[in-house]
Amino acid sequence: MTELNAVVIADDITGANDTGSQFASRGYRTNVVFDPSAPTSCDVLVVDTETREAPPAAAYETVRAAVSQHDTTLLYNKLDSTLRGNVTDELAAVLDAATPDILLLAPAFPSNGRTTEDGVQLVDGDPVVETLTDSENLPATSSVVELLSSLAYPVETLPLDVVTKGTGHVRSKLAEIDRNRDGPVVVVADATTHTHLRSLADAASRLTATVAYAGSGGLAGALSRSTAVSGGQSVLGVVGSVSETSFGQLARVPDQAIVALDPETMLERPTEAASEAVGPVLAAQRAHGFAIVTSAPSSRAVDEVTRNADALGLDEHAVKDRIATTLRATVRGVHETRPLAGLFTTGGSTTIAVLDELDAESLELTGIELDDGIPLTRIRGGAADETLLVTKAGSFGDPTTIVNCLDFIGTP
Repeated sequence: MTELNAVVIADDITGANDTGSQFASRGYRTNVVFDPSAPTSCDVLVVDTETREAPPAAAYETVRAAVSQHDTTLLYNKLDSTLRGNVTDELAAVLDAATPDILLLAPAFPSNGRTTEDGVQLVDGDPVVETLTDSENLPATSSVVELLSSLAYPVETLPLDVVTKGTGHVRSKLAEIDRNRDGPVVVVADATTHTHLRSLADAASRLTATVAYAGSGGLAGALSRSTAVSGGQSVLGVVGSVSETSFGQLARVPDQAIVALDPETMLERPTEAASEAVGPVLAAQRAHGFAIVTSAPSSRAVDEVTRNADALGLDEHAVKDRIATTLRATVRGVHETRPLAGLFTTGGSTTIAVLDELDAESLELTGIELDDGIPLTRIRGGAADETLLVTKAGSFGDPTTIVNCLDFIGTP
């Protein structure tokens, strides 16, 4: 399977194009295809299934097959904003194939007069079934919840009074729904403005739960501007320091967010070690919003590196060179897969190696210090131009410094 930033499943060509355009306008390479198994060389793949007027069973099978073709950071089922087509069957296919913790459904497209209030889909303020005159697989009801009554998954609602309070309240409510459900759940969200859709997209992208999305071009536009399409907060910490201070700070980081390089591979085959680390780093970013890659997370790990170096006959200079090569190549691999929103480095030689790998031209000092001697900067030039960077000397800070730095640069 091919891993993509986003896969959009659309039931007709006009919807495929207008939804794909939301991502293309943000600089993502976006292709519309008619065969989900076609070779891809893009960031966002839009699959036109042409299932709007298909029999329900055929629509289900087509969408399920399309979803199963690709791994993706973001899965989006584009639905008609007037609920025409095989809405329930397509959502069932997405849930069965992808099994997300939450499927966030927001069919509103406010700029085109389509809004959702109290779970009812409206067109210019009128219930959608009262506005449709054609015979193209019309919805049986204007209530989105009622429309999904045959779905074999629980359906919850996110009312307007929560959505209007902004991202934090939406995130809390979605997290509560996820905690109280065992298995996938559909959340039908109200929205009457584009700001509401942005709140939904931003909140969902910050959850630790896995989220798939469904809606019209409106929610797609909001998602194209959120961190969801890049897999959540793409914040990376690079720890090359072997000071006891750094080890104490790493101890406060969740184990699952730390990717320790394999000592033997790192010293024998640095490029291979970096390639092996990229996948776990991306997975940790999705789960936690950040990840740390390190040559040694503890003094015990340093001893293991030393034993391997002795066995290979490597002197101290060669060891440092191979560690730096592995760390910098890992950063490059992660950034090329999912551009970094923020970067944290500790250790002077590590920082220089990473900046060199990213072809940075300079650092712009912001005048902000996260702690004494720990400045916030912005990379200028190169592959990571404008990315926030926090640099820390190995012995600086208290036990919470690394976690605090990662949280700070990962907060929009």
